[in-house]
Amino acid sequence: MKGYRRILVEGAGLLCIGGLLFAFPEESLEAAREGITLCLDVLIPSLFPFFVLSSLLIETGVAGLCARPLSRWMYPLFGVGGAGAAALVLGLIGGYPAGARTIAQLVERGECSREEARRLSWFCNNCGPAFFLGAVGMGVFGSKEVGFLLLGANLGAAVLLGVFFARGETHRSTEPPPMATPSLSLSSLSTEFPGCVHSAFSATLGVCSYVILFSVLTALSDCSGLLPACIQVVAGLIPGENVPVLCRSACMGFLEISTGTAALQGAVDAPGALPLAAFLLGWGGLSVHCQSLPFWRAAGVRPGPYLRAKFLQGMLAAGITMLASACLPLSVPAMAPLSESWRPGLFHQEVFALFVLAGVSFLRFPQKRVEKTGKDGYNRRKR
Repeated sequence: MKGYRRILVEGAGLLCIGGLLFAFPEESLEAAREGITLCLDVLIPSLFPFFVLSSLLIETGVAGLCARPLSRWMYPLFGVGGAGAAALVLGLIGGYPAGARTIAQLVERGECSREEARRLSWFCNNCGPAFFLGAVGMGVFGSKEVGFLLLGANLGAAVLLGVFFARGETHRSTEPPPMATPSLSLSSLSTEFPGCVHSAFSATLGVCSYVILFSVLTALSDCSGLLPACIQVVAGLIPGENVPVLCRSACMGFLEISTGTAALQGAVDAPGALPLAAFLLGWGGLSVHCQSLPFWRAAGVRPGPYLRAKFLQGMLAAGITMLASACLPLSVPAMAPLSESWRPGLFHQEVFALFVLAGVSFLRFPQKRVEKTGKDGYNRRKR
């Protein structure tokens, strides 16, 4: 009976979305264009190189070669082996969802267990420095110092959560688990490069599809009156001059991080603007979590604990931001204009067409098969 109810509820929701697409075709088209613009101007240039880099580091065996010496501090701090350092570094500087993809690749290679992937998921999937400094710091608040503050607060919150959760795992041993000796071949780079580029392209295309979809869903919720109604209800409970703008940013940021932070432009001088921005950047938005979901499934990570950890990271980042702002006050323009260097501008259609054609050509490369998880908790790849 519960299954039928779930199907009815999901079917009703899909029908409502379909009706809204027919009712607001122009708004949906414009939102999709904005999503494509964001993908071409920000996501593809920032994510694609990191996706290729992470694949090459793991597939060539460099990450595995560095795992043993790095385990001396990775395991005492975070309760994971040295191979998790690749996910930690790329997750802190690569942007969403580079960390999640790196963790999934480590599990696929057998260099990281599913238990270690679960621990890494708590703190190794974060927003990239370019978005902190450019899109939010300069683009929204008009201050690079604010971008550095938000960057430090979120990265500090992620590392603190990783250490805190590792300390909570009281049943784990004090010694890292045994590792297989990694192999590094000098000719493996040329062998693995085409497959890594193809894999990175597929992952980037999947991320962009979620960004476009959630851009349309956010626009439909705004046009249908659902988003304004939620904002009005919440704003009526909290007194303040800029509360409606902050509530709108919070509601939009719950779905999609870029539109949520951009909505703060009208209230950058509000006391709660900086903590709210820190929370949204730490939380990431449902769009980011949907982008990461395929990688979590491949790594055997349950989404529930991951979502709770991201919510805690956002709250902790907001608290660190409030404390740092009190100790080191920053001057923020009352109405920070959108920086021209970060104003979305659609690339030529030929660039997007060439990118798609390149991806179609890479689809011709054979995919690697992965065996099921063995008794030791690691995945073994077929050659």
